[in-house]
Amino acid sequence: MKTDQVWNIETLQLARLPVPGWECVFGRNDCAMRDLSFWVWILKSGNQTGMIDTGLPEGPALEHLNRVNQTLDPRSVFTVEHTLETALARMGIAPEEINFVLITQLVTYSTGGLLRQNLPNAQVYCVWEGVRELLLDKPGHPPREFYFTPESWGYLHELLMEDRVTFAEGPLEVAPGIIFEPTGGHHPGSAGVRIRTSKGTLGILETAFVQENIESEIPIGIAENAARCRDAIRKYKRECDFVVAGHDPQVDLLIQEFTQ
Repeated sequence: MKTDQVWNIETLQLARLPVPGWECVFGRNDCAMRDLSFWVWILKSGNQTGMIDTGLPEGPALEHLNRVNQTLDPRSVFTVEHTLETALARMGIAPEEINFVLITQLVTYSTGGLLRQNLPNAQVYCVWEGVRELLLDKPGHPPREFYFTPESWGYLHELLMEDRVTFAEGPLEVAPGIIFEPTGGHHPGSAGVRIRTSKGTLGILETAFVQENIESEIPIGIAENAARCRDAIRKYKRECDFVVAGHDPQVDLLIQEFTQ
């Protein structure tokens, strides 16, 4: 990553979800519940502001997501702390300030806030392989109704007409010092982000749930492609100074420790 530009990172937890431990770590016979966290990430450098993921949906879409989670375990219900709208207000960021948005997963827990009122000016990046699966391959896990809400799908159409969507087929430098790229592993639409900070390159992986995945190089328990998941973890460990798992409950503390 050849650039002198560095980015500051701020995170806010939007929601948490208790899941059985076997969902988190491949091959682990663990039925104890573990919390996964769902974050919004704000990236700032000079007059540029970017964002990673857009939070959960509201209303019936969230209720439907919870019902499906509960088929795996009745205790798997989201606790939502912030919508994207309330998160941006708390972080002191106007929606108009956001220049780009990086979607690490097309499922509604990452795309629920993809709405014009939240992101009126942003260029949106997501993984083409995930969109292709949605349109052509009739995905089974999760099924199509969990890839965008009707509202975010409608806004995606508007963004297409405005030429404000980029479908990544390989690594893309979306701004000096930020690389967005497909990783697959969890789902075909999974993505990773590499960010140049003042302390070195930080990697963020959606295809790793908790730090144990990264530290032990063991894929998540619900990987569609466990080998690809492991390859992504190893690549990011080689190419980054530090790597965080996208749903670890300690993401904010881990980033603070790295960037201090």
